[in-house]
Order: sequence, then structure tokens, then C-alpha cells
Amino acid sequence: MLLLAMAVSTATASTLGIIATFVIDDLDIDREQLGWVVTAIIVGAGLLSPYAGKLTDRIGGKSAFQGLFVASAASFLFMAVAPVYAAMFLGAAFGAVAQAGGNPSTNKLIALHVPAGSRGVVTGIKQSGVQLGIFLGGLLLPFIAEAIGWRWALGLVSLVAIALLVPASLFVPRDRPDHGAGVAVGDGPLPRSIYWLAVYGFLLGFGGSVTFFLALYVEESLGRSPRLGGLAVGLAGLTAIFGRIAWARFAERLGRFVMPLTAIAVLSVVASVALLAATNAIVLLWVGVILTGLSSSSWNSVGMLAVMDEAGMERAGRASGIVMLGFLIGLGIGPPLFGRSIDSTGSYDFMWMVSIGTFLLASGVALLWSRFAPHN
Repeated sequence: MLLLAMAVSTATASTLGIIATFVIDDLDIDREQLGWVVTAIIVGAGLLSPYAGKLTDRIGGKSAFQGLFVASAASFLFMAVAPVYAAMFLGAAFGAVAQAGGNPSTNKLIALHVPAGSRGVVTGIKQSGVQLGIFLGGLLLPFIAEAIGWRWALGLVSLVAIALLVPASLFVPRDRPDHGAGVAVGDGPLPRSIYWLAVYGFLLGFGGSVTFFLALYVEESLGRSPRLGGLAVGLAGLTAIFGRIAWARFAERLGRFVMPLTAIAVLSVVASVALLAATNAIVLLWVGVILTGLSSSSWNSVGMLAVMDEAGMERAGRASGIVMLGFLIGLGIGPPLFGRSIDSTGSYDFMWMVSIGTFLLASGVALLWSRFAPHN
């Protein structure tokens, strides 16, 4: 259920990227305008994340968890019925609420119910839900949108999200009374490591936001079909499922987080270089896609594991919200900026070069963190 919750609560923005061609054509908008809808979801989620974290600590993990499915279903439904471009932002608002609550509620449940030593694999599995959603969306949505239209495709996703509320209510355990759900807990200052993670997450988010244009890049720069573009996105998601589980397990066994996060940032640089060069050799597209799945798309499992380890059970929700604020702001401001650069230059080269520079900077931040906090 943790895996499925992360899949649906974070799927609104990635879904728009996968079916971008259909939405742009039907609503008669450009890439930058589509980017602003994505930004509304992700930046909105980032701004709401600290509040969602505090609310989760107060009302309990299960109650917050159930709300994810309702907000996710509403986001897809309102986008599916949006008559004009401006109406898409109503669905974006619900998508922001769902995404803001995803990590705080699931991290809270893990901190409460999973013993230390077993959290690495569980966190990796639940974080891979994001990529499972991307994989299934990339694999299925282009076909569904071609067959019955993008609006009906989103309507089907909405039905799936609301149907998952039933097993979420039946099978997810409630917070035990001694864990303090419903009272103010964890109000003390957060460890400084949480703010290092937030800065690192901002950079990984901004550099990683290029993946929202991956399907369009495959179509427009490489001259391939929307189906192949969806397959590229889906392969990145599939690879990241394994990447998130493996990185989290490795980090927990290592007992340190800076080294894995540094390696992830360096691999992200290599991935963007390969995607930039894919116009010269199509094989580099698949190299870049696989490395993206193993790097920038996988960092969250290590990051969220570090949050739970550093902040503890009582502050897991609030600390998750701070880290996700950094990550989602970075992830959200990228799409309109990159969309404008593509519209104005007719090229994706600038986008890939900016992502390379951002990932290099993230590597530097991780190394600096290791100097000031060597135990991490």
C-alpha cells in the first residue's frame, strides 16, 4: 500500500509529461504553458510539504495516508474534465495536495511500524512507487490516449486512485496511542543535516526536472514516435524501481548517507551527458535513460531514509516536509524555464547542459556536507 500510495500521489505531474503531445494539441497551448501546470503541481506541493508534515505528525500516519487517494483522484478527475487551459490549474491544486502529503505520511508510517534495520528495503520499495507509476504511465497512457483520448485516460486513473482507498483503509495499521497521534509532537529544532538534504534535494529536483520533457525530446529531437517517447520514460521509471531499493539497502547497510548521495549526483551528470549526445547515436538514449533511473530518479529513497534516521519517529513528518520543500521547489521551477528555452531556441541542448551543471553542483554540496558532518 505504501508503494501504491506513492505511485498515485505523485503521478499527476509525470502523467502530463507522458501525454504532453495530446494535451498541447487539444488545448492549443505551447510547452511553456504546459510547464506552468506542472510547476503549479510541484511548487504547490513543495510549499505545502512543511504544513503537510506537521499535520501528519498531529493527526497520525493512517489518516493522512487515506487523504492521499482522495486528493489524487480529484486531481485526475478535474484535469480530465477541464474545458480550457486555465481550468487545468484546479486539478493541479489537488495534485499539489496529494504530492505534498505523500512522503510525510508514508515516512511516518514506516517510522512508527517498521523497526530500524528493516527500513532500508521498505523505504526503497515505497519510494519505487513513484517510478512504478511513471513506468506504467509511460507504457500504457500513450496507447490509451490514442485509443480513447487523453481525457478518458485521466478519468481511468482517477477511478484507480479512488478504488485504492478501500484497501488503504482496511490494511494499513493505525498509529498506536503511545505514539501521540492527535497531539503536538516533535516541536523541537530539526538537525542541521535535514537542511543539507533540502539543499541537495533542490539541486537534484531542478536538474531532474528535465525528465518531464524526455518524451517530447524523443519525439522532436530524435524523430521518434510518441509511443517510443513513452517507452523511454517508462524504462527510466522501471530502472528506478530497482535503483531506489538497491540504493536504500546499500545506504542502510553502510550506515552513512553522504557517499551514496554523492555517487548518485555523479551518475546523474553522466546520464545527462548521454542524453545530450543521443542525437548523434540513438543507443545513448537508452544509456542515458537507464542511468537516469539509477541516479537522479533514485535519490529519494536514500534521502527519505536519512530523514527518518536523523529526525526520529516524532519529527519524521515535519523533517520530510522540509526536505521535500527543497526537492519539489527545484523540481517545479524547472519545467517552465526549460519549456521556454525549448520554445525560443528550438533545441533541447541548453536544457541538458543546465542539468549537467546542476548535478555537478549537487555533487559539491554532498562533498561539503561530508566535511561538516563526517558521521553521515
